[in-house]
Amino acid sequence: MANIQLHEGDRADLLPLFRMADESESEIQSYYMLGDVLVALIDSEVIGMAQIEKVGATAQIISLAVVSRHQRKGIGSRLIEESANYCRLNGLSRLMVCAASWEDENIAFYLKRGFRLFNVEQGFFTPEKGYAMLGDQVQFEMQV
Repeated sequence: MANIQLHEGDRADLLPLFRMADESESEIQSYYMLGDVLVALIDSEVIGMAQIEKVGATAQIISLAVVSRHQRKGIGSRLIEESANYCRLNGLSRLMVCAASWEDENIAFYLKRGFRLFNVEQGFFTPEKGYAMLGDQVQFEMQV
């Protein structure tokens, strides 16, 4: 069973996980040092992470990833649960997360874990931002 805790080490060590969650290197470089990161560990190996940034009374999961061999074992769900706990501990009432509109599995994953759709930002993903295709961002929220 994975242990989930606040990441205390070098954030650059987590870049492979950030790259699993986002294809745009320029976007990753613009945000990977923001906020706090919860990591899922088995022994001392980082197998997943959730990056959380606080804005007002809201926290946003900016990046969420679990290494391939540990996916579909509940690690992502636990990272979301711990992100919600992080909100409660920090007096935040709302947790947000975003996905690309073509990422059907990610959208279903968030909906099954209590998030609800609240906005679609059209044309968010662009080649200028480092994405292969033009696309929309789907935004989800939950009250915690």
